[in-house]
Amino acid sequence: MKAFVFPGQGSQFPGMAKDLYENFALAKEIVDEADQILGFSLSKVMFEGTDEDLKQTKVTQPAIYLHSVLVAKLGKGFAPDMVAGHSLGEFSALVAAGGLSWQDGLRLVYQRALAMQKACEIVPSTMAAVLGLADSDIERICGELEGEVVAANYNCPGQVVISGSVSGIEKAAELLKAAGAKRVLTLPVGGAFHSPFMEPARVELAAAIEATTIERPICPIFQNVTAKPSQDPVEIKQNLIAQLTGAVRWTQSVEAMVSAGATDFIECGPGKVLQGLVKKISADVQVASMELA
Repeated sequence: MKAFVFPGQGSQFPGMAKDLYENFALAKEIVDEADQILGFSLSKVMFEGTDEDLKQTKVTQPAIYLHSVLVAKLGKGFAPDMVAGHSLGEFSALVAAGGLSWQDGLRLVYQRALAMQKACEIVPSTMAAVLGLADSDIERICGELEGEVVAANYNCPGQVVISGSVSGIEKAAELLKAAGAKRVLTLPVGGAFHSPFMEPARVELAAAIEATTIERPICPIFQNVTAKPSQDPVEIKQNLIAQLTGAVRWTQSVEAMVSAGATDFIECGPGKVLQGLVKKISADVQVASMELA
């Protein structure tokens, strides 16, 4: 069975989707319409922007989303048995599985990015990758810091990202290293994504998601906050809203997809980040990038 997976922030690169735009009429049509919907030239930043330009949350999220949706639409034999997306990628996955129009998906992703950016400006906060420590040890240490830090991304065994206040992350880093973590690396992000620090963004996005039509997707989508499959539009909306302050359970989602019969994981979007994570979670499955028609 085939699982199609969609990346989140960190997969962007200068010149992304330029080849698609130049070689596929459908890609040009969609990208031009995306620029109109957003009211600025996202394509110019994607095609000509620097690494720094692409790191702005309000650019990064719609850029990765748009690239991923294009790959799914242009891909050869896109016939998923199940889909999943890492953080932002959950919106791309839902669009690819027919649960959301790409235009509405783009509007939501842009609103999400702006809301997250605003939430980042309220309290100084950040994220850090913890390498080489058991999930249970990370959760225990975060618990000792009483809400200042939480486990935010379960990327693969031995790689968990924590999220919290700047001072909380500094304290956590010392405790985690003392507990045996190989490394604790502060990430170049503007805030504590997937943590209670994103509550203002969750409230703002909830209204937008509730007002958007979501249809029953053609296959189950394994969602970040539950690591379980769903095709129920009401449930999907609730989980998309909860995702902003909840953890990305990627390890658990991939394990659940393998248990449900997935043998081939095809990444749709820029880069190969998810292929590497999937192989670390389940060595027996096949991974590949989406082939274009």
